Amino acid sequence: MLGKTRRLSRIIIGEKQRCLLSPMDHGGWLGPVKGIKYPRTITEAVIKGGSNALLISPGFYKRVAPIVPPSVGVVLRVSLTAGLSEQGTQETPISSLETAVRMDADAIAVSVFFGRAGDIDIYRWLASLIDKADQYAMPVIAEMMPPADVSYDAKSIAHASRIGMEMGADIVKTNYCGDVDAMKDIVASVPVPIIVAGGPSKGDADGTADLARDAIAGGAVGVAIGRRVWQADDPEEVTRKIYQALWK
Repeated sequence: MLGKTRRLSRIIIGEKQRCLLSPMDHGGWLGPVKGIKYPRTITEAVIKGGSNALLISPGFYKRVAPIVPPSVGVVLRVSLTAGLSEQGTQETPISSLETAVRMDADAIAVSVFFGRAGDIDIYRWLASLIDKADQYAMPVIAEMMPPADVSYDAKSIAHASRIGMEMGADIVKTNYCGDVDAMKDIVASVPVPIIVAGGPSKGDADGTADLARDAIAGGAVGVAIGRRVWQADDPEEVTRKIYQALWK
């Protein structure tokens, strides 16, 4: 799978095989809030800070493509939360595999929030997408989130992640359970690369770097930290701290 290997090499990089993925795909859910209000500004900041890949929607990518270097990977978000809808508790398909191929994306991403209405529908769509993506050698990142009441429970994270692996996802993005040893056990039971999500902003750049450091110590290949970065006063500096935690 030469094409898949080349694409994955822009997402998980370097001798240490790590990933600093910058998610800026929250606009459909939250609207043009602080940090992602101006797409070019935040894109420039995270790239300067050391991000090696971006998680963005097709529309966002169209606006920032001219300033994204070829060395920076693009993970295209093909499902999005409709934040203004009463039914916006689960993501909805917004794009296609063909669009991702046409836009020269390095991977596509879909989220499943278990325990919310519509989870089985998006689950079925993700399964069909994984099957189809394989024909194009397009990597799939499955964001597998446990139910809200057990979001950071190690057993639930392992279960959600294992579902993503069993479906055939190339990479799983999920929560960090808060304990390095428990994370090691999750990683051992889910034999695909795992990227840890950042979660809500804590207003603490050092704490964000510690999260990244612990995720790596627990066996994750990297982190996907959005709100903790772009809601900060200096997103470039927070990204730089994460970069140092991953690679230094």
